Amino acid sequence: MTKKILIVLLLLALALSACNAATDAPVDVEAATPAPSATPPPLPQAGLATGIGQIVDVDGKPMASILVSLAEVVRGVEGRGGAFILDSLHSPHAYTDGQGYFVFSNIKAAEYVLVVGDVELTGIYEIIPQPNGKARIFNLPADVVTDLGEITTTIQPPQLMPTWTPDASGIYPPPGPQPTPYP
Repeated sequence: MTKKILIVLLLLALALSACNAATDAPVDVEAATPAPSATPPPLPQAGLATGIGQIVDVDGKPMASILVSLAEVVRGVEGRGGAFILDSLHSPHAYTDGQGYFVFSNIKAAEYVLVVGDVELTGIYEIIPQPNGKARIFNLPADVVTDLGEITTTIQPPQLMPTWTPDASGIYPPPGPQPTPYP
């Protein structure tokens, strides 16, 4: 429980330093449907929003099975300042498919920051930035499907541990490179 509170407080502190509505307007993305080769998602229920997009690595290769989360942007008085809040239980989450595509269906229409990766389990994640380094804000309006586009991430997902097999005597080799004996 303490770990979750610390993570939320860390994200809130990061958000306060990254979001500033007075100088950075939200990035409005056009409402669209996916590429013609993909099956478009249905329109959201009345008053709700749907967001779609694709996650790629720095080489432009699609990233499969990556967790994508939406952290809601909360504004201060008169829309100045703000913070984004990622609630691991209630924030919208989706995993990318084999081609890196994700869909958030029937979510609250709001402004969001996109978080790629797993904040809690692995701690390997990236808050998608604007060119100036501050958090990029996506506006998902009600009653439309919003294409968030191709999102490039710099994270490297964790790799599975290698598996070892025992030698003929049934002994497993120690992990890592083995020292070479002195001649």
